[in-house]
Amino acid sequence: MLTFNEDTRVKIPATIQFLRLNYNYQSLKTDDIDIDFNTKIFVNRFKPALEIINGRKFTYDEIKTIVTDIHNVLKNNDLGKEFYNWLIDPKDKEKLIDFEDITKNDFAVVDELPFSVVEGTEEGSFRPDINILINGMPLAFLEVKKPNNEGGIQKEFDRMINKRLQNPDYKKFFNLIQLVSFSNNMEYEEDDDAEDVKAGSFYTTPNGNNTSFSFFREDNEQYHLTYPYKDIDEDTIKYVMKDCGYNPDETDTPEFAENLKVGTPCNSFVTSVFDKERFLYLLQYGIMYISSQIPEKHIMRYP
Repeated sequence: MLTFNEDTRVKIPATIQFLRLNYNYQSLKTDDIDIDFNTKIFVNRFKPALEIINGRKFTYDEIKTIVTDIHNVLKNNDLGKEFYNWLIDPKDKEKLIDFEDITKNDFAVVDELPFSVVEGTEEGSFRPDINILINGMPLAFLEVKKPNNEGGIQKEFDRMINKRLQNPDYKKFFNLIQLVSFSNNMEYEEDDDAEDVKAGSFYTTPNGNNTSFSFFREDNEQYHLTYPYKDIDEDTIKYVMKDCGYNPDETDTPEFAENLKVGTPCNSFVTSVFDKERFLYLLQYGIMYISSQIPEKHIMRYP
């Protein structure tokens, strides 16, 4: 009998959708894992990626110095502007992303990564459902809910703005994370008002108290139908299910197969926003800082 909750109905199928987009799956249980506590950067992915991007080998000490430098700029009270500028225009610093050759970057997803503030414990942490890594850096996340969840998607908006973004301990993490998204795996309602939305999939960039959430509607009706998805074998799907703490045999049920389809509302949203080329485009060209008495950060949205 399928454990019918938001993990099996939305999170794990959405995780598989990322794998169809040719992302790698990063388990939190492998022996080679090496997560920097202060930044949540996966050093085991960060080091080889930077060596490919920068065309040279780095010692472990050099990598730790780079990670420390990233941590120092993340602590700025600037909505992450200095770090973002490093991402898109490193100048005399190490290149963190290759925007010209997408294939040189390492894309991966990891589920339930704890953004904890006290080392050795997960107390006081938040754990986004699906975290998107580029070159080992958690630059985005997707939070999911099952359809018709109590309070609708608005409940997630409220938690994001009134709890997470208000917590000074989380500031550096939101200076690192460039894109956050939410889905309860439902279609948008025709009369949806963004101020009182209940259903759908939405994205934003962290902008403190002024954070607002955007719809995403695909212009090209053929986009999802013709997308060159990678085939994911049953063994991989079962591995992800087991790694997330569920019986892998549950992947054989008709309910799971239905939620695994590429065209569900959440899975379609994943393809539209997190296709590698589109995601890098959003990072490079879709984010803008506005200088004012209170600095603001915005992301392009559907007109």
